[in-house]
Amino acid sequence: MPTPDSELRARIVAAAVEAYRAADFHRVGPAEVAVRADVLVAELHRVYPTWELLVVAVIDRWLNGSRRAAWAVAERDGAAAYLRALLEAGLAEPALVRLRIAVLSAASNPGHPAAGWFHAQYTQSFEDVTLALVRDVVAGREPRGASPRHAAEQLMALYEGLQLQSLLREDAEPLAGFDRAVTRMRVGWAEARVAV
Repeated sequence: MPTPDSELRARIVAAAVEAYRAADFHRVGPAEVAVRADVLVAELHRVYPTWELLVVAVIDRWLNGSRRAAWAVAERDGAAAYLRALLEAGLAEPALVRLRIAVLSAASNPGHPAAGWFHAQYTQSFEDVTLALVRDVVAGREPRGASPRHAAEQLMALYEGLQLQSLLREDAEPLAGFDRAVTRMRVGWAEARVAV
């Protein structure tokens, strides 16, 4: 009896996640995923006619799943704590960070078949952080002088930069660096209120 396509897709996506955990983004292709999923490459191509569709499914399950799981931290402790939790999750799962950075690179190429989707995902992530910062200011977790949009730019830049450093610098201490930088940013946000 053939496997329903929904089950087959789920199995292929799980296999792709494992393949990305084991190898660099650019070294994973249909053959590697098919072996891990125990399916023929032709069957993989039938349910994912283009490679980009599979990458989108992997990002949606793995990266967005991680973001959704950490969102409770934003609700409870704020935007900075949320991004710190994501940074910590990335340290535990460096393959996820490698995949995210590779996808960000693809998203910057307007000719990439999934660039629009990647762009939309990034924009949504930025808007989520901005919304969390609005709530933080209203709840008093962040200074009243903080502009949520500008603070989101700073926090996202810090988060992304420290993720990249965690992959490239052996002596990197991303969590300590994040904590130091956020402390300094908050001083600036509070001073912005005094200046107004």
